[in-house]
Amino acid sequence: MELEQLKAAWADQARRIDALEATALEAWRQPRQQQVRRRLRGFSALQLGWLLVWIIVTMLAAGFWIAHRDVPHLLLTGLAFHVYGIVAIWVSITRALLALRIDMLDAPVLQRMQQLARLQRFTAATELALGLPWFCLWLLATQWLCVQWLHLDLYRLAPQWFVATLGFGIVAMLASAALARWALRRLPPTHGLQRLLQSLSGHSLARAQQHLRELSTPP
Repeated sequence: MELEQLKAAWADQARRIDALEATALEAWRQPRQQQVRRRLRGFSALQLGWLLVWIIVTMLAAGFWIAHRDVPHLLLTGLAFHVYGIVAIWVSITRALLALRIDMLDAPVLQRMQQLARLQRFTAATELALGLPWFCLWLLATQWLCVQWLHLDLYRLAPQWFVATLGFGIVAMLASAALARWALRRLPPTHGLQRLLQSLSGHSLARAQQHLRELSTPP
């Protein structure tokens, strides 16, 4: 009888220890899960902020090219920003929806890590795709602002300089795109250029991925 009581006591003690371990593990997991949610929601909020910015830019660009549709180079300037703004709007919406989807995903940690890795790759790729055109867009933006605020047409003032600068921007953009493609295919992940390209996905997603890695290997 005493042996049976001892076994029961040991079993009860084991259940209590398991319950304490489960409670401790949940207490360890909960703040990290909250950090993942906070990072993803902050990323989504940032994308929605950029969405508003690009909606305004797209509307202003539409007004600009409509007002100057009889001047070919100003028409093309406005259309370039109009198209760029539409692409940027799509990118912002897609990023925000993907982040919210991962936040709401009720799945194992490893599956969430895979989804987040896809979002990081998409974000890095679209950052590169949106960033490289600024080798040319900075000049068009300057042209737009000068015409809009100063009534000064840079192209008419210095057409050769304008075309040469725009051509140099196109060459630099294509060369940078080729370099990025080569780096992604050939260089090891530890290379500085590779890390630079990977960092384009942003700090918030990197931190969220780190928290998920911690959740996948509990203490």
